Amino acid sequence: MIGARPLGLRRRPLWVVAVLSLLSLGLYVPLWFGLSWLELRQETRDERAQPALHALSLLVPLYGYWQAYRHFSVIAGLQKGVGIARPVDALSAALGVVVWSVTFLHYSTEPIFMIMDGVELLAGTAVVVYGQRALNAYWRARPGPPVDERVVDTDWLALAAAATFFALQLVGYLSGPTN
Repeated sequence: MIGARPLGLRRRPLWVVAVLSLLSLGLYVPLWFGLSWLELRQETRDERAQPALHALSLLVPLYGYWQAYRHFSVIAGLQKGVGIARPVDALSAALGVVVWSVTFLHYSTEPIFMIMDGVELLAGTAVVVYGQRALNAYWRARPGPPVDERVVDTDWLALAAAATFFALQLVGYLSGPTN
């Protein structure tokens, strides 16, 4: 139907992806890759793209870095196709995923790792905000029906779940080990 909103496509507000990333302590990073890969699959009509496997592939050392690079390369290609002058940089995004994964895949309560966890969390948040910003720019510039920026019910549920997860993690950390 001409003028209809594309099914499943939307511009996510940057604050939503940032808050989800922070409150989930980085768990949202692979989820964002899967959700955005689903949208990219629809946009590129690539039926071979598997969003769930794409998201999980981020957890595989080395291969996940290639997947992040590939993900952002697809976004950059789409951006170039609609004339965006400064498309997203796939290498910078992949390096951000490298930083995110250093402690995300290697959990420890040692003080140095706690500091690294903070750096990891900021890197993961920066990657999803950078990617969503690039996708939002593409959705605004692409021809065809407009893609609205909106927060959906599942975003609110995810925010509530992430806030609960964060609160439980904080309580667990503050209560410390019981001997």
